[in-house]
Amino acid sequence: TGLFDSEGSTSEENESSSTPNNTSSKTTIIQTKDTKEEITLLDTLKVERERGITVKASAASMLYRHPSATTFDTSDPNNPEKGWILLNMVDTPGHADFGMEVSKSLDSVEGAVLLFDAAQGVQAQTLSVYDKARTIGRQRNEWKRGLVEKVGTNPDKADGEEMGFRVLPVLTKIDIPSARPLEVALAVSDLFGFDPDSILKTSARARIGIKEVLDVICDKVPPPDSLADDDGTILRAKVIDSWFEPRRGVVCLVRVLSGAMEEGDRISIIDGGQARKDSYSVQEIGLVLPHRMRTKALSRGQMGYVIAGLRDPREARPGTILTLQKTVNTVVGNE
Repeated sequence: TGLFDSEGSTSEENESSSTPNNTSSKTTIIQTKDTKEEITLLDTLKVERERGITVKASAASMLYRHPSATTFDTSDPNNPEKGWILLNMVDTPGHADFGMEVSKSLDSVEGAVLLFDAAQGVQAQTLSVYDKARTIGRQRNEWKRGLVEKVGTNPDKADGEEMGFRVLPVLTKIDIPSARPLEVALAVSDLFGFDPDSILKTSARARIGIKEVLDVICDKVPPPDSLADDDGTILRAKVIDSWFEPRRGVVCLVRVLSGAMEEGDRISIIDGGQARKDSYSVQEIGLVLPHRMRTKALSRGQMGYVIAGLRDPREARPGTILTLQKTVNTVVGNE
Protein backbone atom coordinates (compact mmCIF):
# COMPACT_ATOMS: atom_id res chain seq x y z
CA THR A 1 0.00 0.00 0.00
CA GLY A 2 1.94 2.95 -0.37
CA LEU A 3 3.02 6.87 -0.08
CA PHE A 4 2.04 4.97 -2.17
CA ASP A 5 1.29 1.57 -1.40
CA SER A 6 0.20 0.10 -4.59
CA GLU A 7 -2.21 -1.50 -2.71
CA GLY A 8 0.21 4.36 -2.46
CA SER A 9 -0.06 8.48 -2.11
CA THR A 10 -0.08 11.92 -3.26
CA SER A 11 -0.84 15.43 -2.48
CA GLU A 12 -0.28 18.70 -4.14
CA GLU A 13 1.47 20.89 -1.65
CA ASN A 14 4.20 23.44 -2.14
CA GLU A 15 7.10 21.03 -1.60
CA SER A 16 5.64 18.10 0.11
CA SER A 17 6.08 14.43 -0.29
CA SER A 18 2.96 12.47 -0.91
CA THR A 19 3.13 9.43 1.11
CA PRO A 20 -0.34 6.57 1.85
CA ASN A 21 -1.21 7.14 5.14
CA ASN A 22 -6.00 10.17 7.64
CA THR A 23 -9.00 10.70 9.30
CA SER A 24 -12.36 11.92 10.14
CA SER A 25 -12.05 15.22 8.36
CA LYS A 26 -13.81 18.49 8.95
CA THR A 27 -14.65 19.21 5.35
CA THR A 28 -14.88 22.60 3.69
CA ILE A 29 -16.67 22.45 0.35
CA ILE A 30 -15.83 25.13 -2.18
CA GLN A 31 -18.50 25.48 -4.86
CA THR A 32 -17.51 27.02 -8.18
CA LYS A 33 -19.78 27.88 -11.09
CA ASP A 34 -19.42 24.51 -12.79
CA THR A 35 -18.29 22.03 -10.16
CA LYS A 36 -17.89 21.26 -6.48
CA GLU A 37 -14.40 20.82 -5.13
CA GLU A 38 -13.55 19.55 -1.67
CA ILE A 39 -10.11 21.10 -1.79
CA THR A 40 -9.53 21.06 1.97
CA LEU A 41 -10.84 17.57 2.55
CA LEU A 42 -7.59 16.34 4.10
CA ASP A 43 -7.03 19.49 6.17
CA THR A 44 -8.11 18.47 9.67
CA LEU A 45 -6.48 21.34 11.61
CA LYS A 46 -7.69 24.92 11.65
CA VAL A 47 -4.29 26.31 10.64
CA GLU A 48 -4.24 23.96 7.64
CA ARG A 49 -7.58 25.21 6.36
CA GLU A 50 -6.75 28.85 6.98
CA ARG A 51 -3.27 28.90 5.47
CA GLY A 52 -3.45 26.11 2.91
CA ILE A 53 -0.51 24.19 4.38
CA THR A 54 -0.02 20.62 5.59
CA VAL A 55 1.00 20.25 9.24
CA LYS A 56 -0.26 16.78 10.13
CA ALA A 57 -0.11 13.76 7.83
CA SER A 58 -3.49 12.64 6.50
CA ALA A 59 -4.41 9.39 4.80
CA ALA A 60 -6.96 8.15 2.33
CA SER A 61 -7.57 5.01 0.29
CA MET A 62 -9.03 4.81 -3.20
CA LEU A 63 -9.77 2.26 -5.91
CA TYR A 64 -8.22 2.96 -9.30
CA ARG A 65 -8.75 1.14 -12.58
CA HIS A 66 -5.46 0.03 -14.15
CA PRO A 67 -4.37 -2.64 -16.65
CA SER A 68 -1.91 -4.15 -14.14
CA ALA A 69 -4.93 -5.34 -12.15
CA THR A 70 -6.59 -7.55 -14.73
CA THR A 71 -10.00 -9.06 -14.36
CA PHE A 72 -11.64 -11.24 -16.97
CA ASP A 73 -15.04 -10.86 -18.49
CA THR A 74 -16.81 -14.09 -17.65
CA SER A 75 -18.59 -14.00 -20.98
CA ASP A 76 -15.28 -13.90 -22.91
CA PRO A 77 -12.19 -15.04 -20.93
CA ASN A 78 -9.93 -14.07 -23.86
CA ASN A 79 -10.69 -10.36 -23.41
CA PRO A 80 -9.09 -9.05 -20.23
CA GLU A 81 -10.58 -5.93 -18.66
CA LYS A 82 -9.00 -3.40 -16.39
CA GLY A 83 -9.26 -4.38 -12.75
CA TRP A 84 -9.10 -2.25 -9.61
CA ILE A 85 -6.02 -1.44 -7.53
CA LEU A 86 -6.40 -0.27 -3.95
CA LEU A 87 -4.10 2.71 -3.38
CA ASN A 88 -3.38 3.67 0.22
CA MET A 89 -2.20 7.28 0.19
CA VAL A 90 -0.70 9.60 2.78
CA ASP A 91 -0.37 13.35 2.37
CA THR A 92 2.54 14.58 4.46
CA PRO A 93 3.91 18.03 5.26
CA GLY A 94 7.03 18.89 3.33
CA HIS A 95 8.59 21.39 5.70
CA ALA A 96 11.62 20.27 7.70
CA ASP A 97 9.99 21.44 10.96
CA PHE A 98 7.53 18.55 10.64
CA GLY A 99 10.13 15.88 10.00
CA MET A 100 8.60 13.41 12.46
CA GLU A 101 5.32 13.38 10.51
CA VAL A 102 7.26 12.77 7.30
CA SER A 103 9.33 9.90 8.75
CA LYS A 104 6.25 8.28 10.27
CA SER A 105 4.45 8.38 6.94
CA LEU A 106 7.39 7.19 4.84
CA ASP A 107 7.83 4.20 7.11
CA SER A 108 4.24 3.10 6.46
CA VAL A 109 4.33 2.97 2.64
CA GLU A 110 6.25 1.45 -0.28
CA GLY A 111 7.00 4.58 -2.27
CA ALA A 112 6.69 8.36 -2.40
CA VAL A 113 5.71 11.00 -4.90
CA LEU A 114 8.25 13.80 -4.40
CA LEU A 115 6.73 17.09 -5.51
CA PHE A 116 8.82 19.95 -6.88
CA ASP A 117 7.37 23.43 -7.33
CA ALA A 118 7.82 24.32 -11.01
CA ALA A 119 8.24 27.99 -10.08
CA GLN A 120 10.39 27.81 -6.93
CA GLY A 121 12.53 24.83 -7.92
CA VAL A 122 14.35 22.56 -5.49
CA GLN A 123 14.05 23.65 -1.86
CA ALA A 124 15.99 22.60 1.22
CA GLN A 125 13.20 20.48 2.70
CA THR A 126 13.06 18.45 -0.52
CA LEU A 127 16.58 17.19 0.09
CA SER A 128 15.63 16.29 3.67
CA VAL A 129 12.59 14.27 2.58
CA TYR A 130 14.59 12.52 -0.16
CA ASP A 131 17.34 11.56 2.31
CA LYS A 132 14.73 10.11 4.68
CA ALA A 133 13.24 8.05 1.85
CA ARG A 134 16.65 6.70 0.79
CA THR A 135 17.49 5.80 4.39
CA ILE A 136 14.27 3.81 4.73
CA GLY A 137 15.01 2.08 1.42
CA ARG A 138 18.50 1.04 2.57
CA GLN A 139 17.14 -0.25 5.88
CA ARG A 140 14.53 -2.34 4.09
CA ASN A 141 17.10 -3.77 1.70
CA GLU A 142 19.33 -4.77 4.61
CA TRP A 143 16.41 -6.38 6.41
CA LYS A 144 15.41 -8.35 3.33
CA ARG A 145 18.95 -9.55 2.71
CA GLY A 146 18.96 -10.83 6.28
CA LEU A 147 15.63 -12.54 5.59
CA VAL A 148 17.20 -14.33 2.62
CA GLU A 149 19.86 -15.84 4.86
CA LYS A 150 17.40 -16.67 7.65
CA VAL A 151 14.44 -18.21 5.85
CA GLY A 152 15.72 -18.78 2.34
CA THR A 153 13.66 -16.18 0.50
CA ASN A 154 14.37 -15.95 -3.24
CA PRO A 155 17.76 -14.15 -3.34
CA ASP A 156 17.02 -12.69 -6.77
CA LYS A 157 14.44 -10.48 -5.12
CA ALA A 158 16.60 -9.42 -2.21
CA ASP A 159 18.42 -6.79 -4.24
CA GLY A 160 17.18 -4.05 -6.48
CA GLU A 161 15.29 -0.82 -6.14
CA GLU A 162 11.92 -2.52 -6.00
CA MET A 163 12.86 -4.13 -2.68
CA GLY A 164 13.61 -0.81 -0.99
CA PHE A 165 11.63 2.38 -1.49
CA ARG A 166 10.50 3.88 -4.77
CA VAL A 167 10.65 7.67 -5.20
CA LEU A 168 8.73 9.20 -8.10
CA PRO A 169 9.67 12.80 -9.10
CA VAL A 170 6.80 15.11 -10.09
CA LEU A 171 6.70 18.80 -11.02
CA THR A 172 3.63 20.64 -9.80
CA LYS A 173 2.06 24.06 -10.44
CA ILE A 174 3.19 24.05 -14.06
CA ASP A 175 0.17 26.18 -15.03
CA ILE A 176 1.23 29.35 -13.21
CA PRO A 177 2.89 32.13 -15.26
CA SER A 178 6.18 31.99 -13.34
CA ALA A 179 6.62 28.22 -13.82
CA ARG A 180 9.96 27.06 -15.26
CA PRO A 181 9.29 23.34 -15.81
CA LEU A 182 12.23 22.59 -18.12
CA GLU A 183 14.76 24.46 -15.98
CA VAL A 184 13.51 22.89 -12.75
CA ALA A 185 13.40 19.39 -14.30
CA LEU A 186 17.05 19.69 -15.33
CA ALA A 187 18.00 20.92 -11.83
CA VAL A 188 16.15 17.96 -10.27
CA SER A 189 17.93 15.59 -12.63
CA ASP A 190 21.35 17.02 -11.72
CA LEU A 191 20.75 16.94 -7.96
CA PHE A 192 18.90 13.65 -7.59
CA GLY A 193 19.93 11.64 -10.64
CA PHE A 194 16.41 11.20 -12.04
CA ASP A 195 15.95 10.80 -15.79
CA PRO A 196 14.53 14.18 -16.94
CA ASP A 197 12.09 12.38 -19.23
CA SER A 198 10.66 10.47 -16.25
CA ILE A 199 9.75 13.62 -14.31
CA LEU A 200 5.99 14.13 -14.66
CA LYS A 201 4.48 17.60 -15.07
CA THR A 202 1.27 18.28 -13.19
CA SER A 203 -1.12 20.88 -11.88
CA ALA A 204 -3.85 19.95 -9.43
CA ARG A 205 -5.70 23.22 -10.00
CA ALA A 206 -5.74 22.80 -13.80
CA ARG A 207 -6.16 18.99 -13.59
CA ILE A 208 -3.03 18.37 -15.63
CA GLY A 209 -1.15 15.09 -15.34
CA ILE A 210 -3.16 13.56 -12.49
CA LYS A 211 -4.04 10.37 -14.35
CA GLU A 212 -0.41 10.00 -15.47
CA VAL A 213 0.78 10.19 -11.86
CA LEU A 214 -1.68 7.50 -10.75
CA ASP A 215 -0.66 5.28 -13.67
CA VAL A 216 3.03 5.58 -12.79
CA ILE A 217 2.27 4.76 -9.18
CA CYS A 218 0.46 1.60 -10.21
CA ASP A 219 3.31 0.62 -12.55
CA LYS A 220 6.30 1.50 -10.39
CA VAL A 221 5.33 1.15 -6.73
CA PRO A 222 5.22 -2.49 -5.60
CA PRO A 223 2.51 -3.95 -3.36
CA PRO A 224 3.44 -4.66 0.28
CA ASP A 225 5.57 -7.75 0.85
CA SER A 226 4.07 -10.64 2.75
CA LEU A 227 5.83 -11.67 5.96
CA ALA A 228 7.65 -15.00 6.08
CA ASP A 229 5.26 -16.52 8.65
CA ASP A 230 2.06 -15.08 7.21
CA ASP A 231 -0.33 -17.99 6.93
CA GLY A 232 -3.42 -15.78 7.12
CA THR A 233 -4.07 -16.48 10.79
CA ILE A 234 -1.47 -14.31 12.56
CA LEU A 235 -2.60 -10.69 12.73
CA ARG A 236 -0.07 -7.87 12.74
CA ALA A 237 -1.53 -4.39 12.32
CA LYS A 238 1.00 -1.57 12.62
CA VAL A 239 -0.27 1.67 14.13
CA ILE A 240 0.54 4.63 11.87
CA ASP A 241 -1.28 7.29 13.86
CA SER A 242 -3.84 7.62 16.65
CA TRP A 243 -6.03 10.39 17.97
CA PHE A 244 -8.74 10.85 20.59
CA GLU A 245 -12.40 11.56 19.88
CA PRO A 246 -14.66 12.42 22.85
CA ARG A 247 -17.48 10.06 21.85
CA ARG A 248 -15.47 7.13 20.53
CA GLY A 249 -12.20 7.19 22.43
CA VAL A 250 -8.95 6.50 20.60
CA VAL A 251 -9.11 5.97 16.84
CA CYS A 252 -6.10 4.13 15.39
CA LEU A 253 -4.98 4.39 11.78
CA VAL A 254 -3.34 1.04 11.03
CA ARG A 255 -1.66 -0.84 8.20
CA VAL A 256 -2.33 -4.58 8.21
CA LEU A 257 0.99 -6.40 7.70
CA SER A 258 -0.36 -9.93 8.01
CA GLY A 259 -3.57 -11.78 8.76
CA ALA A 260 -6.93 -10.10 9.12
CA MET A 261 -8.95 -8.24 11.76
CA GLU A 262 -12.70 -8.24 12.24
CA GLU A 263 -15.12 -6.47 14.53
CA GLY A 264 -15.55 -8.43 17.75
CA ASP A 265 -11.97 -9.74 17.75
CA ARG A 266 -10.07 -9.50 21.01
CA ILE A 267 -6.75 -7.74 20.41
CA SER A 268 -3.59 -7.07 22.38
CA ILE A 269 -0.96 -4.36 21.92
CA ILE A 270 2.74 -5.11 21.44
CA ASP A 271 5.10 -2.24 22.17
CA GLY A 272 8.87 -2.58 22.07
CA GLY A 273 8.62 -6.35 21.64
CA GLN A 274 6.55 -6.75 24.82
CA ALA A 275 2.83 -7.46 25.04
CA ARG A 276 0.66 -5.29 27.27
CA LYS A 277 -1.45 -7.00 29.93
CA ASP A 278 -4.74 -5.47 28.82
CA SER A 279 -6.76 -6.67 25.84
CA TYR A 280 -9.47 -4.84 23.93
CA SER A 281 -12.55 -5.73 21.91
CA VAL A 282 -12.63 -4.31 18.38
CA GLN A 283 -15.75 -2.15 18.16
CA GLU A 284 -15.48 -0.71 14.67
CA ILE A 285 -13.24 -1.18 11.62
CA GLY A 286 -13.20 0.50 8.25
CA LEU A 287 -11.39 2.36 5.49
CA VAL A 288 -10.49 6.05 5.37
CA LEU A 289 -11.69 7.51 2.04
CA PRO A 290 -10.89 10.15 3.63
CA HIS A 291 -14.27 10.02 5.37
CA ARG A 292 -14.58 6.86 7.42
CA MET A 293 -16.40 3.96 5.78
CA ARG A 294 -17.21 1.03 8.03
CA THR A 295 -16.21 -2.31 6.45
CA LYS A 296 -16.23 -4.53 9.59
CA ALA A 297 -12.92 -6.13 8.55
CA LEU A 298 -9.42 -5.34 7.27
CA SER A 299 -6.98 -7.77 5.67
CA ARG A 300 -3.31 -7.79 4.66
CA GLY A 301 -2.26 -4.86 2.52
CA GLN A 302 -5.13 -2.63 3.60
CA MET A 303 -4.91 0.56 5.60
CA GLY A 304 -7.81 1.72 7.71
CA TYR A 305 -9.10 2.77 11.11
CA VAL A 306 -9.75 0.71 14.24
CA ILE A 307 -11.78 1.68 17.30
CA ALA A 308 -11.27 -0.68 20.23
CA GLY A 309 -12.20 1.21 23.40
CA LEU A 310 -8.79 2.71 24.21
CA ARG A 311 -8.92 5.93 26.21
CA ASP A 312 -5.38 7.30 25.80
CA PRO A 313 -3.59 7.73 22.42
CA ARG A 314 -0.31 6.94 24.19
CA GLU A 315 -1.52 3.35 24.49
CA ALA A 316 -1.30 3.04 20.69
CA ARG A 317 1.68 5.11 19.65
CA PRO A 318 2.92 4.98 16.04
CA GLY A 319 4.92 1.81 15.52
CA THR A 320 3.07 -0.35 18.04
CA ILE A 321 1.57 -3.61 16.78
CA LEU A 322 -2.02 -4.79 17.24
CA THR A 323 -2.49 -8.57 17.23
CA LEU A 324 -5.12 -11.10 18.22
CA GLN A 325 -5.06 -11.94 21.91
CA LYS A 326 -5.01 -15.67 21.15
CA THR A 327 -1.81 -15.42 19.06
CA VAL A 328 0.02 -12.73 21.02
CA ASN A 329 2.65 -15.15 22.36
CA THR A 330 3.44 -16.36 18.84
CA VAL A 331 3.85 -12.81 17.55
CA VAL A 332 6.05 -11.73 20.48
CA GLY A 333 8.23 -14.81 20.00
CA ASN A 334 8.76 -14.02 16.30
CA GLU A 335 9.42 -10.31 16.61
